[in-house]
Amino acid sequence: MPKSQPISLRLDPSVLREVQALAKHLQRPASTLIQTLINEGIRQRKCPGISFTEGPAGRRATVAGSGVDVWEVIRVFRTCGEDRAALARALPHLSRPQLDAALRYARCYPKEIAEWIARAEAAEAEVGDLSPLVRSYPA
Repeated sequence: MPKSQPISLRLDPSVLREVQALAKHLQRPASTLIQTLINEGIRQRKCPGISFTEGPAGRRATVAGSGVDVWEVIRVFRTCGEDRAALARALPHLSRPQLDAALRYARCYPKEIAEWIARAEAAEAEVGDLSPLVRSYPA
């Protein structure tokens, strides 16, 4: 990973207070939080319809208004043979614009999505190894 470069940034005092309070709450340096917020803001601008959700596995791209992770949509899409009509039938609770947002995000950030899918598959394999009652079904 390339070394980051310092810049000078002036924040409105009220924004700075909010960043500092959130950084303290999250127990993270303010600079790290600012970088995360900027990165997510850029991604949301580039891919409207995507939001970011915090969870036990970390922050991840989510289809806005749905609670469904982008990687989950892409995994189903692959299971459907990358057929958009089949995807819409498989995930009827998501609108066409929501599905389009997930597909757009995955095209823009394929490495991130591949990593999330790999993590999910590894976790499923681990659970399957621990319990003979858990059966993994092919994707």
